[in-house]
Order: sequence, then C-alpha cells, then structure tokens
Amino acid sequence: MLGKLIKYDLKAASKLFILLHGIYFLICVVSRFFYMDRLNFFRPDEPLVISLTLFVCLMTLLISALSIFTWLQIAFRFYQNLFSKEGYLSWTLPVSGPQHLWGKIISGYILMALDIIVISAGILLLVTGSNVTTAYSVIADQITQEMGISISSFSAILFAVCLISAVGSVIMIYFSVAVGQLFPSHRVLGAIAAYFITSFVIQVLSVILMIIFGCFPGYEFYAAQGSTMTDFLSGILTLSIALTLVITVIQYIATHYIMKKKINLI
Repeated sequence: MLGKLIKYDLKAASKLFILLHGIYFLICVVSRFFYMDRLNFFRPDEPLVISLTLFVCLMTLLISALSIFTWLQIAFRFYQNLFSKEGYLSWTLPVSGPQHLWGKIISGYILMALDIIVISAGILLLVTGSNVTTAYSVIADQITQEMGISISSFSAILFAVCLISAVGSVIMIYFSVAVGQLFPSHRVLGAIAAYFITSFVIQVLSVILMIIFGCFPGYEFYAAQGSTMTDFLSGILTLSIALTLVITVIQYIATHYIMKKKINLI
C-alpha cells in the first residue's frame, strides 16, 4: 500500500513538475549555445562583465523560483491529501499514520532530489563549454591550492550534501504544515510562522555550535593560520549534517504525534 501512495503522489505532481523543470532545462540549453559559447573570456571588457553579471543574476532568480515551486508543491500535496477535505478520504484508506507520513516523505524526497539533479544538470551544461573550461584552466591551479581541493571534487561533495540534506528539508516542510494545523483559524499563517521560527532556531544553534567547536569567526581567520577553505568547510558541513540529523528526528517525531493525536481536518 505504501508503494501505491507514493505512486499516486508522484503521478499527481508530475505534470507541472516536469513542465517547469523542462522549461528550465530548455532555457539552459538555449543559453549555453546562444550565449555562453559565444563569450570570449580572454578579451574581457565592461560589456562582457555587465552582461555576464546580469545573466548570473537572472539564472539565480530562475533557479530560486524553481526551488520555491518544488518546496510549495511538496507542502501543498501534504496539506491537501491529509489535512483538507481530501483528508477524509485519505484517512479512510487501510493505511496507518506512519505509512501516510512515510509515503509523503519518500515522494517529497524524490521530487526534491529530482529538482536538485535537474538544476545541477542545467548549471553543469552552462559551465562546461570549451571557452569556459579553457578560461578556467588558467586559474585552476590557484583555486585548487586555495581551496585544498579541485572545484570538480568540491562540487561533487556539495551535490551529495544537498541530496542528503533534502530529507531534512522535506520533513521540515511537513513539520511546519502539521504545526500550522494546530491553529484552525490561521493554518497557513501558522505553517509559515513555524517554518521561519524553526529556521531561525536552527541558525542560532548553528552559530552556537560553530563557536563551541571552533569554526567561528570564519574562513579568513583560519586562512591566516594556514588552513584551506576545504578544512574550514568540512568542519561546517560536519556540524550542519549532525545538527540536521538531530532536528530531523525531532521534527519527524513531532509530525507523527500531531498526525496521530491532533489532526483537525477542514
């Protein structure tokens, strides 16, 4: 039954998801062959800098919008299936609360992971033109020495971390939506408040842990002591993953409790 829940959820979300991500990738393809491949990095001038800066800003906005869409789609599917009028049907199925929750976690993670993969593929397409790689090769050794690791290896690690942390992001979305249901008159506002308050608490805890484990005040301080950027970032990522794991477990338990004891359908 769990497999059917996941299949139903993915099928319901697939059309719009595929459409928007297909448009994004098409934009990346067009941008690669009609803009990026025409750039000459060995003849830098002001128009080149301005146009490249504008392009990066526009692509950043596009990627942010796509990520927000995926976030909202995951949140909406969770709310609609389990806490709206549709929830009356969902809760009559021969499925337990944990199965409902795990079905949503798995389907939500698949969507978020696909979002990360498609966005990463689009970025990779944009920066792998021969003119870009040739220009980068001039400064590659300097960047590798500064970072302590090649940019390709660093990108692969960052990609893997994003995929792993996506689980925590999905559960945080569900936790926020579930908390919002505790305020019948302000469900959406409650969910938004829960998300931002949780994010703020996580940021505060992150800073506290950075101070405790010696990762603060920042990279510039450690660079003066001979450390590379990789040494600094590895410490940050380790703390981040550990904190995310603890918070994810707490949020899962809280979400499960709310769904079991405090459910309040519209």
